[in-house]
Amino acid sequence: MIKQSNENFLQLVGILGALALFSMLALAASLAAQGSAAQGDAAQPWAAPPSDRDVKNPVPPTPENVAAGKKLYEDNCLMCHGEKGAGDGVTADNLVVKPADFTDAKLMKSETDGSLFWKITTGRAPMQSWKDTLSDTQRWQLVDYIRTFTKGEAGEKSAAPGSKEH
Repeated sequence: MIKQSNENFLQLVGILGALALFSMLALAASLAAQGSAAQGDAAQPWAAPPSDRDVKNPVPPTPENVAAGKKLYEDNCLMCHGEKGAGDGVTADNLVVKPADFTDAKLMKSETDGSLFWKITTGRAPMQSWKDTLSDTQRWQLVDYIRTFTKGEAGEKSAAPGSKEH
C-alpha cells in the first residue's frame, strides 16, 4: 500500500512538473512574441507619409518661438532625448527603442520639418503621441527648438529638406 502511494505521488509530481514546464515554455513563447512585435515595429524605418513630409513649418524660429520650444522640450522630451538632444536622457537606457539623436547632422538633414512635426504628433512606441497634449503651434515650436541642436559653428541653421532658411 505504501509502495502504491509512493508510485501515485511520483506520477503526480511528474505530471505537475510537466505542466509547470509546459506553462513556462508557453509564457516564454508569449513574451518572446510580444518582444518581437514591439521590436519589429521599431525595427521598421519611421518615415512620415509624403504628404506630411512636405508640410512647411508655419511657425518661424523667432527667439520667442525657439524659447517656447525649449521650455516644451525640457518639460516633455528631455528625459528621453537628453539635455543636448543626443538621445541620452536619463530614461533612454531603459527603452527598447532608443530616442532619436537630434545632434546627428546626417539624420536631421534627412528629416523635414513636416516629418518631425508628424513624428511628434503621431508618436511610436515608446514615444507617445503629443497630438492631444500639445497644440499645433507648440509642436511646431518644438521642431524649431529641435533644429537648434544641429546648428553650425557660426550659429547658422543646418539646411534641412523642407525647412525654411533662417
